[in-house]
Amino acid sequence: MSNASKGFSLIEMLLVIAIIMIIAAIATTGSGSYRSRQLRAASMQLYGDLQKTRVDAMTKSTANRGSRGFGIRLNSSSSYAIFEFQDDPNNTGVVAGSDNNFHDDGGAEEALVKSTTLPDGVTVTVGAVCSGCDANVLIFNKQGLAKGTTWAGGGRTFIVQLSGIADARCLVLADVRIREGIWNGSKCTKQ
Repeated sequence: MSNASKGFSLIEMLLVIAIIMIIAAIATTGSGSYRSRQLRAASMQLYGDLQKTRVDAMTKSTANRGSRGFGIRLNSSSSYAIFEFQDDPNNTGVVAGSDNNFHDDGGAEEALVKSTTLPDGVTVTVGAVCSGCDANVLIFNKQGLAKGTTWAGGGRTFIVQLSGIADARCLVLADVRIREGIWNGSKCTKQ
C-alpha cells in the first residue's frame, strides 16, 4: 500500500467541514425565521379578530337584541373569546340586577361567543390599560370606538409573545385605530 491511499487529505477534511458548516447555517437561519413567522401569524390573527370585532360592532349590533356592540375577552394568556355585548339581552330594560347600565357584567350579557385558542407557546398579555378598566375585556361600541367595561376609553396595548424567541409583537388600540408593531420590552414601535 502506498502512502497516498491512507486516510484523508487536508483538502478533503476542510471540504467536509465547510459543507457541514453551510448546512448548519441554513438550518439555524431557517429555524429562527420559522419561529418569527409563527409569532407574526399569531399577532396578525389577533389583529384580524380585533378588526372583525370592531366591524361587527358597527354593522351587526341591533337594538332589538339589546346589543351595545361587540367585545373581546382574554380568558387566559393563551385564549380569548369574541362576543356580542348585550347590556339588555331580553330587551326589557331590566336584566338580572340593575342592568342596561353600559357596564359589561359578563356571563348573561355576552352572546354569540366564539372562543379562540392560540397556537402552542403563544401568549397574549395586556400592557397599558385605561384607568378603572378590566384589562381582559375590550368592547367596541356601535360607532366602532374601543371602550373598557365601564365605557371609559378603551385604549390599550396587547403584547404577543412566543416562547423560545426574544422578539415580541404588539397591537396598540387608540379609539378608532388598531396598529401592529414590535414590542421592545416597555414600548410598542408601530409599523
